Amino acid sequence: MKPYIETLSHIATYQPANHSSTTNRRLVSAQDCPRFEMVHGTIEPGGVAERHFHDAAYQAMYVLGGMAEISLGDQPPEKVNTGAVIRIPPGLTHEVKSLGPDNLELLIIYSPPISQKR
Repeated sequence: MKPYIETLSHIATYQPANHSSTTNRRLVSAQDCPRFEMVHGTIEPGGVAERHFHDAAYQAMYVLGGMAEISLGDQPPEKVNTGAVIRIPPGLTHEVKSLGPDNLELLIIYSPPISQKR
């Protein structure tokens, strides 16, 4: 059984497909809760989550730190920083670029959880 309390540094990391300079940590997985997944994401300056979409999952991101350029659908890219909330319904294409100079730190929620094949 997983501990109820952990520190971020003790949670395993992974790099999602089509993401450069990205380190994610799954804080809450589908095994923990089948209704949502919570991820802590770090994207180094210049790193990018390339344009993609999620078939069934709603995604919400909260910017914990850093600066990003977010592209949603066919809208022009928008710069966001600490405190921004980004809501991405299923099927909407999106791209995230870390603008630096600091790492982009994100809290990401998927509902339902997305595939764990990463």
